[in-house]
Amino acid sequence: MTTPQQAACSVTSHSGKGDESSDISIHFGVSDEEKAAVKNRGEHVLRTLKKMGLNVEKGPVVSVLASGGGLRAAIACQGVLSELSHVGLLDLITYLAGVSGSTWCMSSLYTQSDMWQDLAKTENELRRRLREDSWKFSVALDGLCKAAERDDYSLTDFWSYSVVYYLTKELLDTRLSSVKHHFDPGTVPYPIFATIDHFLKSGGEENTLTLCGSVLADKDIVLKAIKDFFLKFICGLSTQQKKLISDPEGAVLKTLIEELFNLVYTFQTDGDYLPILRNLQAKMEGNTYFFEAETLTSHMIKFSYQRSRDQQRQLIKELLEKTLSQEMVEKSSVPSFLKFLWKTCKCFLSWTWGTTNNFLYKYEEIKDKPLTDHESMYLMDAGLAINSAYPLVLPPVRNSDIILSFDFSEGDPFETIKATKKYCKTCNIPFPPVDEAKLNQEAKAPSDFYIFEGKKTPVVLHFPLFNKVNCSSTEIIDQRRKTYETFHLTNYSDAEVSQLLEDSKANVRNNKDRILSKICEMALTVF
Repeated sequence: MTTPQQAACSVTSHSGKGDESSDISIHFGVSDEEKAAVKNRGEHVLRTLKKMGLNVEKGPVVSVLASGGGLRAAIACQGVLSELSHVGLLDLITYLAGVSGSTWCMSSLYTQSDMWQDLAKTENELRRRLREDSWKFSVALDGLCKAAERDDYSLTDFWSYSVVYYLTKELLDTRLSSVKHHFDPGTVPYPIFATIDHFLKSGGEENTLTLCGSVLADKDIVLKAIKDFFLKFICGLSTQQKKLISDPEGAVLKTLIEELFNLVYTFQTDGDYLPILRNLQAKMEGNTYFFEAETLTSHMIKFSYQRSRDQQRQLIKELLEKTLSQEMVEKSSVPSFLKFLWKTCKCFLSWTWGTTNNFLYKYEEIKDKPLTDHESMYLMDAGLAINSAYPLVLPPVRNSDIILSFDFSEGDPFETIKATKKYCKTCNIPFPPVDEAKLNQEAKAPSDFYIFEGKKTPVVLHFPLFNKVNCSSTEIIDQRRKTYETFHLTNYSDAEVSQLLEDSKANVRNNKDRILSKICEMALTVF
């Protein structure tokens, strides 16, 4: 098993001669670029402490964790950062690590240089965008058709143009690697965006993704969201769809693709897909364009359930290829639209996300084979494992002294703490003691502040989003949790956005003295 101390490794590619493969040099720890940026940030933190009157040589490394939670997390993350800035604590933060929905907020901030200069203004722009802007069907579809031309198209592209764009009303077309100049000087916290590799996830269950045995997300919810948006794209009155229908056999093909996607969805959710196969057979019958696909469909009706699940998946993949052949795509008046539909079905079937090259592929000096066995990595939402980025700030190479954990999760407000405790025990990482029995008793109506301390461990300050301080009662906590469900695919009112911002700000404002006191105590006693 790869330990977190090893996992935070740096890979540098050096171009070889001609078309030869590049050399790979590896050293464990963080990259030189991160070291330089964090050094600059440390100097900024030290100047801030000295302005407060502390005569210290070095400031503690304070890491802010913003958990996942869809749009709820994105809005709450903005509220937390706005209030940290307002009360003067943001300048003491070294790392900002986000998961899932919180990274939507972080991406917006780090890809637009002026966003950090006035976070109150940025917050107002967020409210305006959610109030006045809209998800544009044509923009999303055009973007997906363009993305599908790439070899590495995956469900990450689909998710970005559908769910994320729909919820945030914002499309960001900038790579984070191109905006390093915003955080390299150390004027803002160093960002860490959490993700997990599909091949390295633990558990291996079909309907849930797990880490250290703790189930934190249901795959069925994600599947349903993808299905709903796919049907919007194929059934919506777009220019591409109108052209497809006007093609010879285009109307039939559109109907077949709908059925094929339903077939994949039903397979992925362990449903009975034989009725769908029979519908497909009936619609293909007698049509020479789909003779091979019809033959395969007949075979699948007779024998599919006698095969293993992997064999069933392979047969469905072959059916996709025979129904939508390369020749048919090339003859179509909308080849990019068909390519998008076909690739999305294929990625949905194989559950392919975030495809990128694995630079460690077959690299012999790495002993952990899971890191080197696969030519590509398939990066997925880290919220499907531990819904907070603890594993990225706990390794000694990042030297976190204090962790401010802002938890925007749905359900148990302590699930990330308990999952991290198990993770650290498994990986032999120092983590403060956690009284799970007490946390379980308080889960329905938590306080707004918890502190976990131990010998030679980081100090963890934990802030549940909805609590008995900012909500005042269990009834209001329950109401808030219902209003701000993770997969809330209808627009929040401006009043609801404002309330969510206020709740997240209150957790900083009401505890600013405790946070500052712990930072100053750490600076004076340790350094």
